[in-house]
Amino acid sequence: MQRVSLKRMRSEESSPYILQTKMHVNEKIVDSHDSNKMKQIYAKTTKMLFQAARSVSNNNIQPDRNKKTPLHRLVVISGNGQIEPAKQADEQDDEFLWVRRKAKCCNRDTYVQDKCVNCQNDLCEECGYSCVECGKFVCSPCISLFGSGNVEQPLCEKCSLFA
Repeated sequence: MQRVSLKRMRSEESSPYILQTKMHVNEKIVDSHDSNKMKQIYAKTTKMLFQAARSVSNNNIQPDRNKKTPLHRLVVISGNGQIEPAKQADEQDDEFLWVRRKAKCCNRDTYVQDKCVNCQNDLCEECGYSCVECGKFVCSPCISLFGSGNVEQPLCEKCSLFA
């Protein structure tokens, strides 16, 4: 008497066919094997590169006159309401100066209104200081909290790391 196995046979053992798997073939894969299509792509790419290089070399890039100079590059504030022109300021835009507006930080009429470089809180010439290294505006709470300099020599957070 022959013994018959009760276990089911594996499918690949019983099947004479080769194992088949699904494979997703998209247009990009098909095109990458087509030499004519690849030549077209190469020609288009080189054409675009040369056009861009020509347009950059032909355009004499002029500085944008409409671009506003950051406020911290035009004035230096000392925390007591005094405004001084910055050393590196060539020409000042009188657009922001000499127009008093209500400050968001203290509700006073002020000329300079900007944000603290450390905490992004609003400040004015009465509430803020200019960093002695980079000139960016720092509020008085940041100077006292972070110990970044003192009122006579205020430093922003970045400059205090390297001081």
